[in-house]
Amino acid sequence: MPVASSSPPFIEGSFGASDAAVAACRQQLSAQTTGGVRVVGSEFSEANSAVYMRVGENGAPWRCLVSDDGTNPSLMFMGSEGAL
Repeated sequence: MPVASSSPPFIEGSFGASDAAVAACRQQLSAQTTGGVRVVGSEFSEANSAVYMRVGENGAPWRCLVSDDGTNPSLMFMGSEGAL
């Protein structure tokens, strides 16, 4: 599934966030979705790290902003929901 054109950049193949940040995001997204979660990239920032994940067979794109210690993960769907 492509990332919506109006979404922030979606990082794949580069990993910079801590294991704690990645684990917290993966756990939160797994609890809210079905179909399997794959972490495809991450980036570290002192303010918040970003973890990029894809869900299910169609690879629905999600981004999680989280403290590098894994606290306060916040999820955002990055795909297009189609025409309403």
